[in-house]
Amino acid sequence: MIVACVAVLAAAACSDPQGGVAGPTGADEASPWVRPPLIDGVTRDGGVLVVRGAAGPNARVVLRAPGAAAVAASADGAGRFELRLPPLHGDVRFTPEVQVGEDAAVSPETLVVIQGGAGPVVLIAAGQPTVRLDGAGGLDAVDSDGATLMASGQAEGAAPVVAINGVGVTATAIGRGRWRAVTGQSDAATITVNGKSVDYPGAGGATGFVIERAGQGWRITWPVAPNGRQSAWLPDRVG
Repeated sequence: MIVACVAVLAAAACSDPQGGVAGPTGADEASPWVRPPLIDGVTRDGGVLVVRGAAGPNARVVLRAPGAAAVAASADGAGRFELRLPPLHGDVRFTPEVQVGEDAAVSPETLVVIQGGAGPVVLIAAGQPTVRLDGAGGLDAVDSDGATLMASGQAEGAAPVVAINGVGVTATAIGRGRWRAVTGQSDAATITVNGKSVDYPGAGGATGFVIERAGQGWRITWPVAPNGRQSAWLPDRVG
């Protein structure tokens, strides 16, 4: 399902001849297309997490979390925005969106902050490799839908050499300066990236939205429409 979703999402984002995204026809054609915010970095300023990203020029960007007050800021004329999160406790899920009057352009990604930022900070989305924002490592995340395993990380020059249980797997470059390697299995495995190995504990059997410790890392599991689920395992940073 992960591979299929990637293909569908890529097809849905096809550009028009002018480089924009093809929009609706007829009466709606004059309405400007409003893109959801794209988060591309998180830093810490003392005890505060600072979320940065891109949206439309002067767009109103909002992060919403269940049971918490929304955090909002306006992008500048170049579309860059910065949101300072209040002190967080436990695990928090934020939905990024751009406000357009009373409506909202909601991102397909969810920003997950584990243990108030003491743990990983990631972007998750159905059918997509998890984007890790808390620093760089050889292997950032391992996603699985129960049938397919996808390892991913930040690309530094050439794509890394990846092996799963000693068998080489081709790593390919994807957007946002990242790579991924896909294989048709989802059991526990030893994953090696440029000679450094970690033990992936598997997808687990949790239902609903669950964040838990798993092996030497954290595992997030969440439901995916219509009847599936996806998990992302995030190895501990070492050093």
